[in-house]
Amino acid sequence: MKKYILLLLMLIISTACGRHQSASSASDAASAVAPAPMSVRTKMSGAVRSFAAEQSLTEMSEPSGNAANSKKYIALRHHLQVEMPADQIQAAFDGAVKHCEALSCQMLSANYQRETPYSPPSASLSIRVPPRSVEVFLTGLAKSGEIMQHSREAEDKTNQVVDADARIKNLTELRDRLRAMLADKSAKFKDIIDVERELANTQSQLDSFMSMRKILAQETDLVAMNIDFVAKQGITEQGFFAPVVRALKDAGQVFMESVAAVITFVMSAIPWLLISFPIVLLLRKFWLRSKAK
Repeated sequence: MKKYILLLLMLIISTACGRHQSASSASDAASAVAPAPMSVRTKMSGAVRSFAAEQSLTEMSEPSGNAANSKKYIALRHHLQVEMPADQIQAAFDGAVKHCEALSCQMLSANYQRETPYSPPSASLSIRVPPRSVEVFLTGLAKSGEIMQHSREAEDKTNQVVDADARIKNLTELRDRLRAMLADKSAKFKDIIDVERELANTQSQLDSFMSMRKILAQETDLVAMNIDFVAKQGITEQGFFAPVVRALKDAGQVFMESVAAVITFVMSAIPWLLISFPIVLLLRKFWLRSKAK
């Protein structure tokens, strides 16, 4: 019995010693292997940080250039045809003009044609509206009549604007240099004359490009709108009897034009009748005398 107890104690001690050795060897192995991955991770993290820093600097520098070059200058145009009863065209036209003035629009042209026996009244309006006021103006325009047609156009003016800005900058710098050369009192008279001639030419070109830039600014900063006010056709003008109505109108017009042509012919012939009548009487009298002899 004692032998079995001693053997059991020896087995427990040996097992405990083996576990302690295996744990110590595992810790040694872990301590031997661990430094390498840590150094690698440190190098990788440093490289990633440096790459991220370079990337952030690139992103900070590139968008600034792209932001300067990515701005587009677009000229927008709207073409509208508004239909309403003939007796409401003038009121709608006057209302659109007043609404445009209230929105600080730029008036280009405004035409109103009264009703004639051959055509109904009509009106046209050409304006430039600030972009923020386009929807407000269209809403007010829709209340005055029915919008039958609404077309939109867009034209890219970016290249023209960039070219004009670059030329203005270069010409301004050249003008300033020429003015500085004129301030030099030691320059010869001939050189001063040449500089003044070049300065006048440069200033003329600069004024031309500045005027062009203002026109481009008006086209790109404002929205152009061309509006036609037309009279709504009646039932006879747009229904089954429309061709007959048009034929009657054309027939009356043709008849009146013929009467006008006759009147014109008679009035143009009267002077010749006044001149030829005495001549005819003299010729007749002379013929009768010669016959009597």
